[in-house]
Amino acid sequence: MEFERRRRRSGRIDIAPLVDIVFNLLLFFVITYNITADAAIRVQLPESTTAEARADELIVISLTRAGEIFIGEQPVTLEDLPAALQAAMSLQSEPSVRIRADQEAAVGLLIKVVDGVRMAGCPAFSVVTETP
Repeated sequence: MEFERRRRRSGRIDIAPLVDIVFNLLLFFVITYNITADAAIRVQLPESTTAEARADELIVISLTRAGEIFIGEQPVTLEDLPAALQAAMSLQSEPSVRIRADQEAAVGLLIKVVDGVRMAGCPAFSVVTETP
């Protein structure tokens, strides 16, 4: 009588399917990732043919069409702008301010915001525009 011997199973795990799944996940996240991060406060920027693309926005002041003022995503009043801006600038080694004003915002309010930035002692600021 002849008995059949048991075959030994391999103790190795095949990682090829695991690599396929990880590659597919990586590909999914790379394709769906939004490279340009939009600001949380929606403003329609005015167009300028000499606008420069800058990615190193350190402190952003947003001015909405309704006249609201934000530092980052924090709302501030016009009177509190210099103090809040000084507090934000104290956290930066080389403070630079970008003012994002809606094209429908009042010019007088924009000038008051620029005055508030100057009163805060900001060495460099610019008004953000976009190319047409």
